[in-house]
Amino acid sequence: MADKTVLLGQIVAEQEDFAALLRGLTDEQWAASSLCEGWTVRDTGIHTAWHIHLKRIGPVPSFGYARDVSQFLLLGGGTKFDARQRERDGARSNEDLIDWIASPAEPTLTNLGELMIHQQDARRPLGLGRDIPADRLASLLSYCMSPIGGRGLGVGCRSYKLGREFHLVATDIGWSGGQVLEVRGPGEAILMAINGRSEATDDLEGSGVEILASRLAAPANRGLTIGRATR
Repeated sequence: MADKTVLLGQIVAEQEDFAALLRGLTDEQWAASSLCEGWTVRDTGIHTAWHIHLKRIGPVPSFGYARDVSQFLLLGGGTKFDARQRERDGARSNEDLIDWIASPAEPTLTNLGELMIHQQDARRPLGLGRDIPADRLASLLSYCMSPIGGRGLGVGCRSYKLGREFHLVATDIGWSGGQVLEVRGPGEAILMAINGRSEATDDLEGSGVEILASRLAAPANRGLTIGRATR
């Protein structure tokens, strides 16, 4: 189990990095397409901010939390809820959205995943790379390869099941997981690939890369991972 103090520090740092990214964007970049199908960079920010605050800190959920959960269940989650959510929060100013993303969130690995993966969903199409600190990246990769993490963040491809078929090696941070067919490369690319972003396989190599790419392209896995990646 992750140390809550360490994890909280990682989440705060990831929030700060996401907020810093958004503060530097032009209007055109805010409106650009992210890696999430049908979502702009701004839409991805709205989704991330809502999701990391779904579980409110404190013993008593707010009315807003209860309302959001009720709507999520009523609409069956997914596309209908996301559209309603973006419509409701789309009127926020960019500054308000940035403050929302940066406001306190619970220290969970799922929240770390939402922040890190969706930040990359925004960065990759904009060509704004970054070096993710190794401790944050390794923590999240290990979580994704666990049954609970694979279900929480890899809904479509079930990232933890990939560990039975692929030996994943992050060459830049000294992390590895899984077995059999080797897939190696930057940890960020491995993270994005096992969470359904098949374009990240272009940054990977090894005997299992083509097979991994075919798994991600399968109809059963497209559009079902965190944020419904486009490919």
